[in-house]
Amino acid sequence: MERVQTPLAAIAVSLVAAIAAWAYRPLIAVSAIASLVCAWALLRGHHKATTEVSVPEPNEQDPPLATVSAGTQQTNSFQEHLSNDPDTGFITYPVFAAILEAKVATARRRLWPVTVVQLELGLAPDALEVREVAASAILGFSALLRATIREADVCARIGQKRFALILEDTDEEGGAWTAERLQVAHVRSGVTLVGKISAGVAGYPTNGASPKELLARSGMALERALSSLEEPGVGRVVVAPSVPYKG
Repeated sequence: MERVQTPLAAIAVSLVAAIAAWAYRPLIAVSAIASLVCAWALLRGHHKATTEVSVPEPNEQDPPLATVSAGTQQTNSFQEHLSNDPDTGFITYPVFAAILEAKVATARRRLWPVTVVQLELGLAPDALEVREVAASAILGFSALLRATIREADVCARIGQKRFALILEDTDEEGGAWTAERLQVAHVRSGVTLVGKISAGVAGYPTNGASPKELLARSGMALERALSSLEEPGVGRVVVAPSVPYKG
């Protein structure tokens, strides 16, 4: 406001002095001095405005900040990168976790269950020794998994041999049944590259009240199932213990 008020005041004084000089000639000198002050104030205000408003033009060759940040954080980890798994086409852990947040929020609002199932493949010795054979075994299991679960179910690859499911409107018993149905389908397929399919199951709200709890408890149930790999069979399915519902 100071840049605007100073020239306006000088102009007003100059006009008053000019009118007074026209009516009374001895004031001509005062009118001239006021005109000089007005001209000096206008020039000073213009210089300030030019100095403060001028901004350097952006360099078109500088990449956007988002591009620079993305370029410095390259990773292929199943736990970090957002793109789909290039081998199976399944989503990876970050996308899975975000979808689980939304599914649990919907389940809480509509008062229906949702279950997380984590699966770990036990590869046969032949598949463990040769990378190409292991990759073929994982691809075969991925196709079997896609054909066995419902279209509405969410499937992700969250580790080299680990997968995770979100089963909407399904309780923990239904999650265990889904894992067992997958084991039966694997046995019927006759594929021997995958020896065992172990599973850990946790359902909302019985086994956990939040996405974080469901992931943690299904993971602990899976570790318990993996501790019995020496037992005969196609793998154990363990359901996480019930916890008090916290709302």
